[in-house]
Amino acid sequence: MTAEQRHEFASDNTAPICPEAKLALDQANRGWAAAYAEDKWSESLSDRICELFEHECHVSIVLNGTVANALALAQLCQPFHGVLCHERAHVNTDECGASEFFTGGTKLISIRGENGKLDLQEIEETVAQQVGVHSQ
Repeated sequence: MTAEQRHEFASDNTAPICPEAKLALDQANRGWAAAYAEDKWSESLSDRICELFEHECHVSIVLNGTVANALALAQLCQPFHGVLCHERAHVNTDECGASEFFTGGTKLISIRGENGKLDLQEIEETVAQQVGVHSQ
């Protein structure tokens, strides 16, 4: 396998832009446009996402997966919540605390399991330990 054929999954920051996205970016980069999602490109993207999900959606274009993951969890969680995730999950090992920061304190709770899958017994034991008002 050559370097050109190999896929790199270390980070979304290591891959080049896909040709379709580059073409769209080049087209959007012609002329002047309003900033902060007030342009026709952002409006078109928002319309397509709402159509895809068949629901009114707020669309935020973000720099990378870390921001996307952290903001997604921030929309789902309150600061006193917990998120059960595999001990080797990307959100748990590679986000440098961004999820806890953007959620205002939601705790990532590591669960063991084979082959990256959550073990049900581990989940039950972990949830049983979260009792009272001082736990997630």
